[in-house]
Amino acid sequence: MLLYPRLLRSRARELAGRYREQAAGELSREWKTRDESAVFVATGGTRVSEDRLRWMRETVVDLARESAFPEAPDPAQKVTFDLSSARILHREMRIAPAEAAAVDVWAFLALVLLPDVAHWRYPRPPGDRVLGTDLTRHVFGRLWWRSQFVHSSSEPDPYAALSILGESAFDQIYARRASLGGSPHLIKSILRVWRTLDLTGLQERDLLRDFLKRLLRLAPFVMFEALDEQALDEELLTVARETILGVLESKGMNTAEAAVRADQATMGWQAKV
Repeated sequence: MLLYPRLLRSRARELAGRYREQAAGELSREWKTRDESAVFVATGGTRVSEDRLRWMRETVVDLARESAFPEAPDPAQKVTFDLSSARILHREMRIAPAEAAAVDVWAFLALVLLPDVAHWRYPRPPGDRVLGTDLTRHVFGRLWWRSQFVHSSSEPDPYAALSILGESAFDQIYARRASLGGSPHLIKSILRVWRTLDLTGLQERDLLRDFLKRLLRLAPFVMFEALDEQALDEELLTVARETILGVLESKGMNTAEAAVRADQATMGWQAKV
């Protein structure tokens, strides 16, 4: 595993303030592979080389150019960049989760190595987009963690699940990761079940929020990690059906009609099994 420079917070705040009003084209002259206020922690691991950082920069910039960089991207281009960058960052950074949880690592990437791309993706960014104070919002950190939770080495495409949930939906899951045990086993099951649901005409964000609340209430009584893949998926499918039924009833639909719609929503899983 590789260790990455950590940008001291006083320096990070200084650069964030200096760069906030600058355009991506201007910041393309500011990037560096080192900073006098960037340090490595004294733990096991190999320090990433400057050549490796330079290669990573070139790779991410190329992905940004495919989505209009340095010109402003449209919504579809933003999604394309995020999905492709999530794969590259997770696969090529070779960073351990403990290192990836360090906000100062992501501050270095956003403010030293890739300030132009960071401010292109989020012009005039609030601090958490570049400082890493909230990893669910950091321009690059959030992408690595999305990949970390969905990565499945047994799949032909280990990152296929990235496209199942959008950023806001993933944020809901990530924000509850501690309460749900931070379990990739559980999160991957959520993704497997969720992608089989027919939610046409339903408010997916509201459903996911209610679904996660139900899982949190269930967590003290069910050892999710002890269940095999099929048993866990079936348990979550039951919770998903209860969620759809409950949300529809709360919106005024009678129980019989809500039950029919909940059954329709879960037919994709029945076809799968």
